[in-house]
Amino acid sequence: MTRKSLIIFPMFLLLMASCQQELDENTMQPQQEQVPVLERKSVNTSDNSLPGSLMLLLSESATEALQDGNMPAPLLLACEETGADLRRMFPYKGTAAERQHNLHRWHVVTFPEDLAVEDVAETFAALPEVTAVEYNTELKRMEENEATEWKPGDNTVDPLLPYNDPQLIDQWHYINNVDLSVASTSRAGADVNVRNAWGLCSGDPAIIVAVCDEGVKYDHPDLAANMWVNLAEKNGIEGVDDDGNGYVDDIHGYNFMSTYNADNGEGVLMPISWDRTGDSGHGTHVAGTVAAVNNNGIGVCGVAGGNGTADSGVRIMSLQLFSGAASAGTISRALAYKYAADMGASILQCSFGQDAGNLSSDRDFENLYSAEYNALEYFMSNPAETNPVDGNFAIFASGNEGYHTSAYPAAYKKYISVSAFGPDYLPTSYTNYGPGTNICAPGGDYSINSTSSAPERAQILSTLPKELGKGEYGYMQGTSMACPHVSGVVALGLSYARKLGKTFTYDEFLSLIYTSVNNIDYYIETCTKLNNGVQMDLTPFLYNMGTGAIDTWRLFMQIEGTPCLPVQKGADTKIALDQFFGPSAGNITFTKIEISDEARATLGVVGEPYVKYGKLYIRCENEGSAKIAISAIAGGNEVAGTGTAAMGGTEFTREISVLSRAAGVSENGGWL
Repeated sequence: MTRKSLIIFPMFLLLMASCQQELDENTMQPQQEQVPVLERKSVNTSDNSLPGSLMLLLSESATEALQDGNMPAPLLLACEETGADLRRMFPYKGTAAERQHNLHRWHVVTFPEDLAVEDVAETFAALPEVTAVEYNTELKRMEENEATEWKPGDNTVDPLLPYNDPQLIDQWHYINNVDLSVASTSRAGADVNVRNAWGLCSGDPAIIVAVCDEGVKYDHPDLAANMWVNLAEKNGIEGVDDDGNGYVDDIHGYNFMSTYNADNGEGVLMPISWDRTGDSGHGTHVAGTVAAVNNNGIGVCGVAGGNGTADSGVRIMSLQLFSGAASAGTISRALAYKYAADMGASILQCSFGQDAGNLSSDRDFENLYSAEYNALEYFMSNPAETNPVDGNFAIFASGNEGYHTSAYPAAYKKYISVSAFGPDYLPTSYTNYGPGTNICAPGGDYSINSTSSAPERAQILSTLPKELGKGEYGYMQGTSMACPHVSGVVALGLSYARKLGKTFTYDEFLSLIYTSVNNIDYYIETCTKLNNGVQMDLTPFLYNMGTGAIDTWRLFMQIEGTPCLPVQKGADTKIALDQFFGPSAGNITFTKIEISDEARATLGVVGEPYVKYGKLYIRCENEGSAKIAISAIAGGNEVAGTGTAAMGGTEFTREISVLSRAAGVSENGGWL
């Protein structure tokens, strides 16, 4: 950007007149008077700021004056001197929630791009009507590599799968059956364990996931049926804001790279795009992982993509924040978050962020990115009517620098930060980890397959825009790819809660997510890993990958309230049942264990499980998850009216979920 100096004219008389206004939070304290005004009011630096725009947090009195159509004289003069246009930042409905999170006070000034943003910031910071000035900072997308086109692989596993999508067999990240053609170090269970969960719920269209990324190819044959549709705009007049939400032609979402201002009809209205020079297909790839259409006989599956019927599958809302080589600034990101809340999204899927280490604390994020923080708070505290939880979820990628802390915004305590592992169930070399990282999911790992003829198969397979010349399906890797797995699993969890008619507080459901995990530390401690042929030190990752690897089945069981009983694959396992049948489990009479043929096959149950002295004895040869039913007698050794018992107890049955995994488990199992 060419820096053009701005001459600041004295505003003494106007400033004197403005001193009669009511005192508010921007009034200087005596000890602050020696601090330069820009330093005092600027919440961040101009590093990586976009030219031609700033955000201003105005005082309540100035905000009210503007709302009444009366611009305070100092603001008017500053706009005239800088050639700036001042407008409200967010579309405003006058709700208590908007006021609670200061969205009514945030305003945007736009000005000629050849002016230095620091000079314009100093001009407005000098005004008592301005409480804070924030630069419009550009963030980066989290891409680990370019996409590689999908080609049929030489699969080494049984192709019997729950859906008819032909490429599901290559999506090890959903169902990992130790396909050695994917990677020689593939491990069973290195996935999100969604196979059996799909039989219970495959996604509810009332749950909307807002993909904040490159534009999603909304007419992709494997995405179109699961795209969110704003019917008012679809059935309305082109070029008109038919639903009055401040955005024109937002049929499947909105391109927030657009400069169009619906208030005055000025600027450039840009539709959602995915094929500009510099685009990678990132947004379309992420969207496919969340909710590519399942069981439609083509392509791939999505985690929450439904079962092929019209009333299944969550919906994808495309909120475009990247286009070609350009990235949106804070203004666009904050607008996207508010739009998502206002239009009914329950989840923000965000694979972007700061460079890890740029921010060192939650307070830094709150203070240096105040407008974005306020918008995220608004989103999270305004759940969609269809959300069975009393808050929305913001899910971010932890970052791809291989750094020992999560990047921000992911690291913030209220958001979900996702790190990545490969088909070997081990952390990837690129993933950020440690403080701020909450949970992990499959992200793909090219480096473990470097000697293979098709090393890309160890990455994540999903949808792509064919306009980029790599077909409609391809591989990518990164925490960007791990993040939508968690978004998809959370969307499935919300769908299942709706199906069961259950509701939760935000904290309750967040706890279910963080405890619905498998033990990745078991593999970090007991296994070795080659990264491009070189031994990788796994020590830094131990106990630093969040609570563990997300597991869809466990989440479903917790939503149900069904106890989840981990057993060790390939071992005779003894599990104390007092957690499920009370402290007297060792003294009550158990009558039977019921296992369906399907459950027996899924778990690979050997012999007949039995209960002795309050402990379940079972052996499972397969990694899998299924329910069994255990019956016992309350109040005696026999049921009244059977055998010789004229008086006896009552038989009751407890359904328990068995989760067979290779990771070690304790004798007492794992009550979640």
